[in-house]
Amino acid sequence: MNTIIPLELRLTALAILVVFLSWVIRLIRRQRLSVRDSLAWLLTTMAAILVTVVPELLVAASRLVGIHVPSNAFFAGGILYLAVNVLAGTLAISDNAARTRRLTQECALLRAEIEQLRREFGERGGAAGG
Repeated sequence: MNTIIPLELRLTALAILVVFLSWVIRLIRRQRLSVRDSLAWLLTTMAAILVTVVPELLVAASRLVGIHVPSNAFFAGGILYLAVNVLAGTLAISDNAARTRRLTQECALLRAEIEQLRREFGERGGAAGG
């Protein structure tokens, strides 16, 4: 059988991908990584595992997009894998920055309101006591 990817390379890649996938799942279980933020890693890693187990999918995908050499499709897929995950991380960071900014603004408004109430209460309390 003529294989696209040598068996040793497939087994090594599969081992690395399974270890990586289990690491991501472990981070989710320990609540160090949210499911939403890790969804891209989970889906793309499972897709990479599928292509590693069934390399004929790589040939079919490369033909579908017009890439003549499957190894070029493999590297393009690797770049796409990283780009999708970097974009997902960037979106999560951007969302968290917007939330932080909004919370900071709310906190500043609440502090100003507390200070105003303290001044009003202090003036009333001082006038009633004197």
